[in-house]
Amino acid sequence: MVYEVPASKASVDQNVFTFKIPGDRRTHKVPKLRFIKPSLMREMDAQANRIDRVYALLEHYVPGVVDKFESLDQLEALYENWAKESGVSVGESSASSES
Repeated sequence: MVYEVPASKASVDQNVFTFKIPGDRRTHKVPKLRFIKPSLMREMDAQANRIDRVYALLEHYVPGVVDKFESLDQLEALYENWAKESGVSVGESSASSES
């Protein structure tokens, strides 16, 4: 018997983290951390620090959005809330949160 891998639910609204940046009227969407593509998460785990990881993830899902942040505090606050909404501790990868 062959196991069929279920379809990804990354695009389902409840599995998406939405955010707005001051001065930008658009609402941006990224998948919650547990729905990030495994190949991309593997690349992120190889990044030296959290800011590099967050930058790379945002650039992948919303190209150019990082340039709209005015301070590192904003980027860190976004990541903390993204992780919280994803059910992942800050600094923890999605793979380790399920073990």
